[in-house]
Amino acid sequence: LLQPWDIGVLASFNLSEVQVLRRVKAAVMATGSELIPPGGRLEEGKIIDSSRPLVKALLETSGCQPIDLGIAPDDLREVANLIRRVLSEAEFVVVIGGTSVGKRDLVPEAVKSLKPTLYVHGLSIKPGKPTGFAVVSEKPVFMLSGYPVAALVGFEAIIKPWLHRKCGLPAALRPKAKAKLARRVASTPGVRDFLRVKLVKKNETLYAEPLRLTGSGLLSSITEADALLIIPEEVEGYDEGAEVEVEILNLDAVI
Repeated sequence: LLQPWDIGVLASFNLSEVQVLRRVKAAVMATGSELIPPGGRLEEGKIIDSSRPLVKALLETSGCQPIDLGIAPDDLREVANLIRRVLSEAEFVVVIGGTSVGKRDLVPEAVKSLKPTLYVHGLSIKPGKPTGFAVVSEKPVFMLSGYPVAALVGFEAIIKPWLHRKCGLPAALRPKAKAKLARRVASTPGVRDFLRVKLVKKNETLYAEPLRLTGSGLLSSITEADALLIIPEEVEGYDEGAEVEVEILNLDAVI
């Protein structure tokens, strides 16, 4: 990934052009008749769509060129047709919402109707259990939870690693740091837990303080977090004072 200083180095070699990878085209859509776009009129029974702008921004910062399909209603056939049509233009599709097990959660059935050659629905991650993916016409279709934090975790768990592999990038680009856990945390065995933490420096020691507000719909649990502590499936938690490795979201917290 070219950083601003890399551009300076290239210029110092009198290079005005450099070969790069073409940006990956990614179609993104939200589902739900109850959703309205940001800036729309909020009425009773309606919810502002915050997950689609979040995922679109995640795609852009990952080097993708998003194709925004907007909001699709709770209609199995319409969702399936939208996916089918955009597959000819996009290299992969991200569908947000409608991935759980309720009567209006139609996305898994819509994807199944497209006769995928690979289909997975439900991952052992928290938050983001309804996350899934399929291969339709040799292209990935990712299904993310409609809850914004769960959508973010689903992106981190499966879309980002796939993108890095496709583009030949290292497995993880986010900086990491060692920190001591400020209090004990528990985790369900067999589930990979994405815990949001604040980082505090005391006497040159970095401490990770787990946020107590951790709902999958609470965006503040991400905006207030400095890092992610990923607890592996085989670990049942960490004791207070344990040294853990965190993935940095806010570099200012460790400088």
